[in-house]
Amino acid sequence: MPTPSIATSAPSVSPSQSVTFALSYGDLFLTNFSQKFSSVDSDNQANTSASADGTTATVHNDAVVETGETEALTFSTSSAIGENKNYFGFAETHAIIVGNFFVDAGKNLSFNFTSALDLETSIYAPQRIESVSAVRDISFSLYDTSDVPERKLKDFLTNLLSEPNRIKKSRLVFFSVSGNLNSSGKDNFLKSQKSENVTFSTEFKDSNFEGNQKFASTFIRGSVKYSFNNQANVTLIALRTGEARVAAPESSRSLTLLSTPGSQVVPTEGRRPGAPSNRYSNRKVITYTVGK
Repeated sequence: MPTPSIATSAPSVSPSQSVTFALSYGDLFLTNFSQKFSSVDSDNQANTSASADGTTATVHNDAVVETGETEALTFSTSSAIGENKNYFGFAETHAIIVGNFFVDAGKNLSFNFTSALDLETSIYAPQRIESVSAVRDISFSLYDTSDVPERKLKDFLTNLLSEPNRIKKSRLVFFSVSGNLNSSGKDNFLKSQKSENVTFSTEFKDSNFEGNQKFASTFIRGSVKYSFNNQANVTLIALRTGEARVAAPESSRSLTLLSTPGSQVVPTEGRRPGAPSNRYSNRKVITYTVGK
């Protein structure tokens, strides 16, 4: 299994230096499914943008999705750092996993899960013209899709990869955790939600929404169990999104990927060496610095 990479602290700076830093990390591990996936597919995206005028900006993404017969996982780190003034840095990731199960009458669909979220923003800004934000959303839902004709099921599941909101059905089970930090001081939050079929065995939360150095962190471990009286087709949708942004002065510029000599783009897809033939992995790593 790939190892999550996460920076845990802001860079050290001198008292006269102006620096902004944003970090967004999130993961979701779904394990020990009581039923094997009848099918599972995923999409993993990472996008970055940066510019600097006589200064420097660095952006980084590391995004992973991996699936097997009875488990699925995804995690990502996005970070952005800007120094002095006249810079912009943005890093975002998005992933979706769509899995499908056939469950016999009188059987349960159950699994275990863990999810972690870490956000951090820091401003060392004598000029007070900087802006910084970090956002993260993680969720999973189960839907009864027994009414989808078998001949149309494959196309139905494929379309969900690009349009997960097109599934106009009530959720059987859901879980979500989300957080937001920004320099404006508005809408800073850390929260989790779940349905009654989701049980938490561990829940940790910690946050600081005041001052120039803010953070929000949570770790949740739990389990899911849902019983079916009749034979059912069930669809899992798991989502992970996040972003880190820094700018000086505050900017609403468009987000365009800039190709620079300092870019490092390392996409990998397929089976990891030594992994079973039924295991799929996708990892995207992007790091670059612009400016002097």
